[in-house]
Amino acid sequence: MQKNEEIGDEARVASMKRDINDILGANDYDRMQALDNRFTELRLGIPTKEDYALLQDVTVMLQEEIRDSSNLEYTDDDYEEVAKELYEELLDEAAGINPRGRAVIGFAIEVLKKAFEGLEEPLEEEREDEEAQAVEGEGE
Repeated sequence: MQKNEEIGDEARVASMKRDINDILGANDYDRMQALDNRFTELRLGIPTKEDYALLQDVTVMLQEEIRDSSNLEYTDDDYEEVAKELYEELLDEAAGINPRGRAVIGFAIEVLKKAFEGLEEPLEEEREDEEAQAVEGEGE
């Protein structure tokens, strides 16, 4: 019985990773439009080709992070740590902070958060169902 549960958990994690990566890589046009809106909100002007290329690089790195991760429960601290790593790896900030690059990375992190939040809701319902079944089983 334990082995079947482990296989089920592994399949669920693999499915979640696929779903998160699909969300991260979904519709480039929509992501570009959303980035345009974010830049407008931040009064950074219109994103350049370099900004869109950075978004693509960040997306690929986040997808690799998810694919290689054994932990799919991210906290706010985890998101901050990932953002810092991306700043260090992708932005040359020796001369100063790059607000456009940080806006792109922040945007990608927000997409990641929303992907996790969208997947957590069905999981919470699934846990509640399992708990209710366990309680019913005890009553029999």
